[in-house]
Amino acid sequence: MIIASDNSSSPAGLIWDGNNYSCAYDALFTILYEIWSTDTKAWTRQLKEINQHHLKSLSAYFKKYMNGQATFETARDNIRHKIHSQSPAQFPYGTRGTSVSALASAIFAPHNIVAISSPECTNCEYFEPSIDDRLEFVLYEKENTPKSTSHWLRSLEHETHERCPQCFSAMKQPISFKSAPNVLIFEINSKKIKLSKTLKFEQEGETVVLDVRGLIYHGDFHFTSCIIGTDGNVWYHDGMTTRSSCENEGDFDKFSSRNLLKCRGKKLILVVYARV
Repeated sequence: MIIASDNSSSPAGLIWDGNNYSCAYDALFTILYEIWSTDTKAWTRQLKEINQHHLKSLSAYFKKYMNGQATFETARDNIRHKIHSQSPAQFPYGTRGTSVSALASAIFAPHNIVAISSPECTNCEYFEPSIDDRLEFVLYEKENTPKSTSHWLRSLEHETHERCPQCFSAMKQPISFKSAPNVLIFEINSKKIKLSKTLKFEQEGETVVLDVRGLIYHGDFHFTSCIIGTDGNVWYHDGMTTRSSCENEGDFDKFSSRNLLKCRGKKLILVVYARV
């Protein structure tokens, strides 16, 4: 068995199921296993904090796989069964496709409120108390494409037509996370966005850094992924062709943002950031 933390070896990959198309699960879970395996205790705790349901189960199955008590595919299929039971139409079996964004949203649905929005005046000092927000850990691109993923994060806000009760200027309602997320996933639609290689959060006087750890691509009705190891190596995975292993693509620092938007003819659709 290959342990992913060994720098010289390929991260573990999932083998595609051609009877029940599994590429959405293969792409996402291969990335999540690599993240989890870098510090199994810390990540088991951090994933459970987000979601007691799917992420807790995922960590438990990852552990079984790491200890040689189950195959990687068994782990995938067990989680898939649970997700399918909850929403059979959205997460079907057979040869119908599954949205990897919907899968990420279902798995990372937090059991607590994780964000707040704070109405404030664009002109004077007036502000209103913060209110709970429904933002979660998967961010969807709006019509006006942000310049970069870090700019996108800083410019999250609700549209508001309210006027300031003091100076009658326009109000704005920025959204922020209550505390720095352990994982943040961006759905990418534009061809122009710059992928920030790190995201920074200021929290209680400290800077929390999230690095890009996974990229998911789509084309020809199939998902593939690239995993970025903690050592900066990029690994390509396709459950149909590379199967249980990954192919080394080189050093992440050498990839320009533009290079990351495409991979082997497929287009980038999800970026997974994780806390360092």
